[in-house]
This record gives sequence, C-alpha cells and structure tokens, in this order.
Amino acid sequence: MTALRTILAREESARRFPLFVSTLLLLVAAGCTQTDVPGTVIARVNESVLTMEQVRANSDPARTLTQNEVRQYANRWVVNELLFQEARARGYDESEQLLAKVREAQKQLTIADLLEREVYSLAESSIQPSEIATYYQAHAAEFVLQEDVARLSVAIFAELEPANRFRSSALGESGWEAGIAAAAADQSNGLISYADSTFYTASSLYPPELWKVANALGMLEVSFPVKTSVGFVVMRSLGQFKVGGAAPISFVEPQIRSRLAMERRQERYQQYIQSLRAKHAVQMMVAVQDTLSGER
Repeated sequence: MTALRTILAREESARRFPLFVSTLLLLVAAGCTQTDVPGTVIARVNESVLTMEQVRANSDPARTLTQNEVRQYANRWVVNELLFQEARARGYDESEQLLAKVREAQKQLTIADLLEREVYSLAESSIQPSEIATYYQAHAAEFVLQEDVARLSVAIFAELEPANRFRSSALGESGWEAGIAAAAADQSNGLISYADSTFYTASSLYPPELWKVANALGMLEVSFPVKTSVGFVVMRSLGQFKVGGAAPISFVEPQIRSRLAMERRQERYQQYIQSLRAKHAVQMMVAVQDTLSGER
C-alpha cells in the first residue's frame, strides 16, 4: 500500500542483508507494544494496544490514511500480536536459538545501515551529469529504442469546459506553463493532475486512445481534450522518438545512473573494506584466499 511507503523505505537497507531479518522485525514489532501508550486505541490484544498515532507514525506522512488502510494495518497488527503472545507464552522468545538469530539479524541490519550511510548513498550521489553523458556516448549501441516513445506534458481535468479553456490558454501567448499555473491556482478549474516532460510508450500511456492522439501530435502541438475514465486529458508533444532510433539521453538516464551506481558501489565497497583493514588487526587462520585482502 502507498500509505506504508515509509515502512518499506526503512526496510530498504535491510534487503541487502536479509539473514534473519524477518525474525527480528517480528520481535521488534510485537515487543514494542505497550499497555499505557497515549493516544486513540484502535486495536487491543489482551494488555497490548495499537493506537492511531502509532499507525500514522509508521505510514506515509504525505497522505491521509483511508479507513480501509487503517483496518488492514490493524488486522495485520492483531495477527502478529496473537502469534507473538502465543510464542512468548510457550517460552520461544527466550530460547538461545532464537536469541542467536536475533543477534545475527541485528548485526546484519547494523552492517546494512553502515554501508548505506558510508558507502552506497555516497556512491550514488557522486554521479555527475558529465559521467552520464560520457557513458551514453560510449555505449550508444546499447540504447536503441525497442518501441516508439513520446515525450509529453499531460494535464487531466475533471470536466470538459475547463479542459477546453486550458487548451485555448496553452495555445495563446501565455503558453502551456502559464496555463498550468493558472489552472492549479484556481480550484474551480478542476485540474486533477499534471505531469511535465515525461516519457511514455504505447504500454505506459493508458487508455490506448491517448497513445493514438499523442503519436499523431507534432512538436509542441497541443491536443484537444480526450475523454477517459479518469477525466479529460490534454497533451502537449515535446518530441517523438521512433523504434530503431537512438534513445534520448534523458530517457535512458535512470538506466545509466543505475549502472554507474552499481559500479561505484562496488568500487567504494572495496575501498572501504581496505580502509577498515588498515585500522584493525586481521588474521586469517585458514588456508584459503582472502578475497577482500586486495592480494592476487
């Protein structure tokens, strides 16, 4: 669910080191329940309670939770709490085997957090536009379009009349950008959403009639409003790119950035390990090659 995006983001670094993570998350989630937590209680299992404030704290702060989302969250909490309380009643939470797993999971999560802060995030943020351009030129043959692509600005209105007014404004001296600003500032215009300079293909621009209209637009041409199930769509073409041609660099930039980030992460990981070796006394007591020693 979109409302749980924050939770998923917090678990992203843990995915790099998944060993025993599920066990630790279960214990943490259940173990943090309290009987005297202030707030609006929305679920209870024996003496443990879940409050609305806790749900909001673990959800996306940028949007309002629906009743159904809150209900699903509470249902998951109740199931986890029932399972945890039953496991605790049987003494499973105190077994040495489980505690060893928890310690290992905590170790792996701590490592993941360290690498995310000190290696991976720095590697990704260090990529410069000039590096992306150089990579694009060196690997141009790899970036041939496999399907037609259209670069569009798209505005969606709830009603036909304001959509037509916007189109007239976009075609006039004020232009598209000023028309969007005016429509966004006046709620009576019924502007549902808009996107600027976005790439679309036949499979990503839905419904199909939108692609037919978009594919027929000339450069900077503005379409008539197209009726869809979500509203009336007005599009402006910012370029058409045909199958078999070179992909525009801005279209493949996320792919290039991902490749460069992977290479940079590997390089920085090796450098980081070597820096740690220089700080600590390391001995290998087994007759195998130490793959992290840097020796060949």
